[in-house]
Amino acid sequence: MRKYLPFALLLAVSFTSYAQNYVDIANLSYSITPQNDFENSNQSTAVSELEFQFTFPKVLDEKNTFISTLLVESNTLRIDPSIPEEYTFASLGLALGFNHRYSDRLAITYLVIPKLATQLDAMTGSGFQLGGLALATLKKNENFSWKFGLYANTEEFGPFLVPYAGFYYLSPSKRFEAYITTINGDMNYMLTDKLNIGGDVNGLTSSYALGDPVFNTENVYFVKNTTEFFTYLRYPVAKNLFLKAKAGYSITRTYKAFEEDDQVDLGLSLFFLGDDRNQLNTPLAKGALFKLELLYRFPL
Repeated sequence: MRKYLPFALLLAVSFTSYAQNYVDIANLSYSITPQNDFENSNQSTAVSELEFQFTFPKVLDEKNTFISTLLVESNTLRIDPSIPEEYTFASLGLALGFNHRYSDRLAITYLVIPKLATQLDAMTGSGFQLGGLALATLKKNENFSWKFGLYANTEEFGPFLVPYAGFYYLSPSKRFEAYITTINGDMNYMLTDKLNIGGDVNGLTSSYALGDPVFNTENVYFVKNTTEFFTYLRYPVAKNLFLKAKAGYSITRTYKAFEEDDQVDLGLSLFFLGDDRNQLNTPLAKGALFKLELLYRFPL
């Protein structure tokens, strides 16, 4: 759902991980890259991203928990060396659904995720998207659980599906934690009673309607497709409030503009079927990135 599949998945995990002894209620993060070069050009751009998630859970009964989550994010960058101005692409979403415990071993979270994803200063009505997520947790024992599910969304480039499978593990000492899936992962170790060291990787695809007429056409959309690896330190700065300082590298990092009618048959995770689109802008080179996160974690 973190952009916005990662966020959606993170909030669902919070309510379906039997081994976890916490729920992540709020997350605010800001990341920036050094100047990224455009390919085959002497021009460059910084890329900054702001993300915010707030989750309100309400326990209905011993088997059902209602979930509502506000999802906000923005990306600011130049989209082509021929265009000196920076553009900000933003999305505002709401995830609504519930988690149902079918047994002591099986729980499934169901979410509907409508959102508006568009250029911030030139909003267009074509930026509405509708997504959904079903995520199951199958408990093996007190320290290990399997994850599997499916995310779907109506992106600007066409239908988008992300099959999802993985596991969550918490060591008996509760000092080592691992969450590994087909699209993202996190491993961390508690060095002291307060300091954690870890690493994570996230794969992301998201799209936005572009309101300004650029590239000699008025109907354009913008697609972000990244795979990012980070190492981090996490430290509590107040009760239940944690600061994460992260440094990483974009294994893949593409920001592409296409005409509105230039679609794919199907987006499948990080791949596109029937993709013969004509990219309108110049690609960005890979590069380093840095991120700060504030996380409010409610103990269970």
